[in-house]
Amino acid sequence: MRFDENEYVESDATALASAVVQARVDPAVLLTMAIDRAHRLQPSFGAFSQFGEDLAWTQLQGPASTGPFAGVPFAVKDLGAPMAGLPTRAGSRSLARGVPPDARDGALIARLREGGFVPFGKTTVPEFGLNLSSEPMVGPVCRNPWAPAFGAGGSSGGAAAAVAAGIVPVAHATDAGGSIRIPAAACGVLGLKPGRGAVPRGPDYGNVFGDMAAEFVVTRSVRDSIAVWQWVTREAPSFERVAPLRIGLLLEAPLGSRMEAAWVDAASTAAAALRAAGHTVTPIDGQRLKPACTDAALAFMTYACRSSASAVESLNPAADDLEPITWAAARRGMTFTATNYMAAEIAVARSTDLMADFFGEVDVLLTPALACSLPEIGVLRTDGDDLDQHLARFDRYAPFAAVANASGCPAISVPHGSDAAGRPLAIQMMGRVGSETRLLGLAAWFEAHFPWRPVAP
Repeated sequence: MRFDENEYVESDATALASAVVQARVDPAVLLTMAIDRAHRLQPSFGAFSQFGEDLAWTQLQGPASTGPFAGVPFAVKDLGAPMAGLPTRAGSRSLARGVPPDARDGALIARLREGGFVPFGKTTVPEFGLNLSSEPMVGPVCRNPWAPAFGAGGSSGGAAAAVAAGIVPVAHATDAGGSIRIPAAACGVLGLKPGRGAVPRGPDYGNVFGDMAAEFVVTRSVRDSIAVWQWVTREAPSFERVAPLRIGLLLEAPLGSRMEAAWVDAASTAAAALRAAGHTVTPIDGQRLKPACTDAALAFMTYACRSSASAVESLNPAADDLEPITWAAARRGMTFTATNYMAAEIAVARSTDLMADFFGEVDVLLTPALACSLPEIGVLRTDGDDLDQHLARFDRYAPFAAVANASGCPAISVPHGSDAAGRPLAIQMMGRVGSETRLLGLAAWFEAHFPWRPVAP
């Protein structure tokens, strides 16, 4: 039986690896399909910022991997963990002008490569990850495969678009304030943000956001996320039926952002399904989490500005080498003292304690993944210098995201339905530190009872 592109697109990483083991397809054929599809769809979706096909072919010519993903094509986010042989450009003209290739893989990329994944390029991000849409001025503009007039999200927009477009079944992603979950929700794929310290980030992790940042992958199936989790953490937990849980349902944004009815309805119907399955569902007042969300916003702003200032200080860029909003963040970051940085550290610690207490009362917090759908390309611009207005967009669109980063809790975005225009909707589930497998188990339940279409038509 011939293995064709349709089968490639419809298969998750687990199925592709099985086909390789069964000698139904050669890894070279899979890589050829992935590269051809990536280049063919690049003008439509802009998922990739750079390609490294020669590096992928060199890997295939080396010793064959015995890992669980042997021969599966893969993409690495152009921000965060380095990939040996390609530069990290972070969506910035300042880095695109001659930054050298990274000499070695970051810890997570090395572990994924050991598992058999074959990376052949880096995915599009906004400059330094500072936007909810991945449309850096240096290009390319990343579009949502479900609705190309709209953004794919940020900052892991290229990763989510590459998976939703059927280019790769799994892609690397990072998350310091929602950057895995926001694009996953927008593009109808699965996005787990691990809890603090759960996944290795060294030795050269480049996304400097204190203890708020995490990295993992976006996938089109739950079993792929489970398999990657088991490989990366070296854990082999059981994913049997999830026992009855105490579910907290939060439908209002703690800091007051307006909620779109379609996203609220998605979480409400998910809660009703969980209640029918035997779980206890309790409404949560948004004011209960307002202090933790306020702390998360302060910490994110501080780290984002200080990170931008550090980039300016190390790169010494020309005036047009950075986007105006990045300059605004850098200028603010340069004014910060040790007192400002300590305030952010205290905010992270306080958010961590507040959410630890909260998860003594409930097992899982269920929310809409977004407050509203992301807007059309060109709306979330970075050519102004109103930093406060720009940062307010993060809460406007994703009011439930950053608190998971500040508190160190794991959180997952799970596709759940679609809006009147056919664009994906999603729910977010968050749990106490160390509950990643519980969240994955719940995601598997939703996938079985409310299956989603993993690749955009």
